[in-house]
Amino acid sequence: MEKKGYSLVHVIIIIVVTSIISGITTGVIFTKSTTNDRGINYSKLIVDENVQEFLDIYSEIVSEYYEDVNKNEMIEKAIDGMMEYLDETYTTYLDQNEADVLMDQLNGTYEGVGITIKERKVINVLKDSPAEKSGVLSGDVITEVNGVSVVDKTGDEIVALIKENSQNVSLEVLRGDEALFFNLVSETLNVPSVSYNVVENTRIGNLKISVFSNSLSEEVKHAINKLLESGIEKLIIDLRGNTGGYLEQAYKTASLFTSKGKVIYSLSAKTGTETYTDKDDSSQKIPIVVLVNKSTASAAEILAAALKDSYGAKLVGTITYGKGKVQHTHSLSDGGLVKYTSSKWLRPNGTCIDGVGIKPDYTIDNEYIYDETDPDNPIIIDVIDKQMSKALELLSY
Repeated sequence: MEKKGYSLVHVIIIIVVTSIISGITTGVIFTKSTTNDRGINYSKLIVDENVQEFLDIYSEIVSEYYEDVNKNEMIEKAIDGMMEYLDETYTTYLDQNEADVLMDQLNGTYEGVGITIKERKVINVLKDSPAEKSGVLSGDVITEVNGVSVVDKTGDEIVALIKENSQNVSLEVLRGDEALFFNLVSETLNVPSVSYNVVENTRIGNLKISVFSNSLSEEVKHAINKLLESGIEKLIIDLRGNTGGYLEQAYKTASLFTSKGKVIYSLSAKTGTETYTDKDDSSQKIPIVVLVNKSTASAAEILAAALKDSYGAKLVGTITYGKGKVQHTHSLSDGGLVKYTSSKWLRPNGTCIDGVGIKPDYTIDNEYIYDETDPDNPIIIDVIDKQMSKALELLSY
């Protein structure tokens, strides 16, 4: 099959004008935060000698320390200390800003003006965003942000300038030879978790899932219905770069494809192991190929494993991240968040992928094309998406 060069912006991370947390911070998260209604008996905790000692020290410091103390900050440090003691990668304390960013991502929203940039060029304008309403177009080249020239700045530096005064952002752009000026006011924007299309001249659908937000399963259901109406007979599900999200959405999304009674995953915790099977009457029968890479993690790995083990899908790409743990969240009164590991999840075949990942059926790397004008700092200018090509080849039989 002939190699096809795919646009760089479709296959590698692009700079988004937002403060969304990236990397493997999303994880697998239970939908509901653990709050005081979880059945915790505080009357028993209060007589715990360790708790009593903590309260004694807290009381003495508040009342007898020679200077005034900030009680909120002191408790925040105490909580952070407990998280550090556990010394577990995914058990962390997030302050209010970090918690807000994470929850915005999982809720499918972010605060911004609605543009995606690569270096200085606008490569996407979000529908109904302040940027679209003001007339910013894909292809515009940013020259100034809030009166500061960005001609010699990197994409990251431009994003930082925009964030400095995110409520009111002034942009100067070049459109061809014409200089244009825009004054934008940031808004809370809804960001779709999926994108989809029919591959040209085929009956193959392409469904890209970016995050396991709280609306994902409904978005996937809508996308599948639209693709089937368009006449697709086979499907590619692209999970590359997806770092996870809500556990419930991984379950619901897998249930759209697997047959009733099939195992989707199991959870192994202190209380034992519980297996979760498909209870949904809906299912699909079409051949599916799932694209994965080293940034496919957590909830995305749950979906990939369920589709491979319980549906028969083929996996193409590189070995996945290997995050086989699930977190609970506990919201704090100051807006912060505690995220702690509560269990491990197991594939339908019974194995745990933590620290190991999922090996694809077809291990394939993409081919990167570099601009080597500066040999010490080569820049990726395009990617030959050999993983997508292999998926199309498998589904063309």
